[in-house]
Amino acid sequence: MSSDSAAAAASSGGASNNQKQQKMSPHFDPLLLADDLILVQGILPFVGVGQYAFVGAVNKKMNQLYKEYCKTELKKNPRKVKNDPGWVAPLSRSAEVADTLCSETFCNQPRAEYWLRGKSSNKKPGHRHVCNVIAKVGNIMVMQWAHQKGFPWNSGTCARAAENGHLELLQWLRENGCPWGEWTCHDAAKGGHLEILKWARENGCPWSEWTCWFAARNGHLEIVKWACQNGCRWDERTCSAAAGSGHSEILKWAREHGCPWDETTCAEAAENGHLEILKWAREHGCPWDEGTCQQASQFGHLEILKWAREHGCPWDEATCAEAARNGHLELLQWLRENGCPWNEETCRDAAENGHLEILKWALENGCPWNEQTFSYAARNGHLELLQWLRENGCPWNEETYQFACETNQTEVIQWLRDNDCPGSHDEGN
Repeated sequence: MSSDSAAAAASSGGASNNQKQQKMSPHFDPLLLADDLILVQGILPFVGVGQYAFVGAVNKKMNQLYKEYCKTELKKNPRKVKNDPGWVAPLSRSAEVADTLCSETFCNQPRAEYWLRGKSSNKKPGHRHVCNVIAKVGNIMVMQWAHQKGFPWNSGTCARAAENGHLELLQWLRENGCPWGEWTCHDAAKGGHLEILKWARENGCPWSEWTCWFAARNGHLEIVKWACQNGCRWDERTCSAAAGSGHSEILKWAREHGCPWDETTCAEAAENGHLEILKWAREHGCPWDEGTCQQASQFGHLEILKWAREHGCPWDEATCAEAARNGHLELLQWLRENGCPWNEETCRDAAENGHLEILKWALENGCPWNEQTFSYAARNGHLELLQWLRENGCPWNEETYQFACETNQTEVIQWLRDNDCPGSHDEGN
């Protein structure tokens, strides 16, 4: 055999061996050979967050690495969740996962098909939400494709289309048998889509008092008017929704047209800092109760609290407890200076949320406490606060150890054992 023939044979044999090796490894993936450090430090930062639908589908290794990468980045910058919902996708399997993917994945048919290809309609829990997410985006072609592939829909699918203003998609869904219910009208009102609400009602969609509530809460006066004029029921929640969200024009119109109200209207206004609305409500006879001061205290609205008290609004021990629970020391001090009563709940609620300075001040000023102060602090893992409680003679009981165990506060559990907390050395603990 000539040298040329031998070389050709060797080349042929090498090619044959390569082909054979490829046949033997039909699932060969070069990314499996890449070092984790290269992927995490080089490839994943280049890809960025919000691409889980694509990166996570490469292989199991990439799926896991991408999850860990997103968790790490999330800890560095938690505010990014609000700005870039794609961060959440690798971290959860709830219905919200589908929402986080909608802008990235279902914005067009090819990308949706890429993500959904090969997935059964019930293989994973999140897949039952696919049609609802597509409805949120409003892509009819993707919805048609997903429906043909057997992905389920429900009344929430129509509601999502209505909330996001996709009338054409809603019409297609109904023509093809997708169910709907009251939430279609509620969500159309929530999104401010009057034309969709009209079409839904013309075609027999039910509604309820919540339609007016959502319209009022979100500031859609024209929808409130139309719903009222076309027989939609309303109740006290319509006024409280308008007051709580600061929509004074809706509140005034609703009252002029006979909408009822109750104490929650004032409480909602106080909770959200709407002093002018609270004043108007009181000037026009709206009732109030201790809830107004409680809500103002909970959210730290001292000026509202002062005005309410100047005009005779009642309060009770829960007002101090709400201030303590939410860390409002200055407000709590004002409450006590002006005669607001308190009880053990003030210390308990301060301890529950780890507000040691408030707890110290409360104790120095004669606030009572009991075993619940210890138990609630233990349940939430506030070890430094627990140590201070012990040093200052706060009582405890078996509930303290039980609460720590229920929430798996391992460091606290060990400290309780070391300090002979009641129940910590019982059999089985």
